[in-house]
Amino acid sequence: MGKVVGDKAEAFLRSLERNPVVPAVRGPDRDLEAALAGDHPAIFVLGGDAFKVLGRLGSRGRRPQIYVNVDLVGGIASDASGLRFLSRYVEGIISTHRHVIELAKTSGLITIQRLFAIDSGAVERGLKLIRRAQPRFVEILPALAYCEIAEQYSEVLDLPVFAGGLLRSRENISAILEAGAVGVSASDQRLWNGA
Repeated sequence: MGKVVGDKAEAFLRSLERNPVVPAVRGPDRDLEAALAGDHPAIFVLGGDAFKVLGRLGSRGRRPQIYVNVDLVGGIASDASGLRFLSRYVEGIISTHRHVIELAKTSGLITIQRLFAIDSGAVERGLKLIRRAQPRFVEILPALAYCEIAEQYSEVLDLPVFAGGLLRSRENISAILEAGAVGVSASDQRLWNGA
């Protein structure tokens, strides 16, 4: 299982070189349909009903990798059973919780641990949790804080990092990528194509 997860994570990283913008959608609505119709490396599902989302995915042949935020999506518990169930349908999960990241890794899911950069204390606590959980990727929110964090906390760059939230322009995206992020997640469809 470890090699398969590693191969999928590496494929995801390679696809980010071509298009570093990952659509972030709130559930099984028009945004999900638009994201599925595009040529994206992945889709981050940040809300809605898990079973409705999985229903939309089930009828698709080829699709981007799907990462479900288990802290926000309803219908699936973020316990061992829920994560094993999800592993049959999606490639990975997103969570702020260390224990969820650790459980997801044992279920064969690619893991993205979110870090909310509301102040330096939150960043330092988040980095401790990340060191302990050892996710495959990190996502820093809000995205506009990424450049400052990458400069002050060089260990952030030890893992592949996304930046998400409050992105409003391609200039924001370019600055974040130049600072070392592997990609960004954006809910604004105008930013989904081309960085």
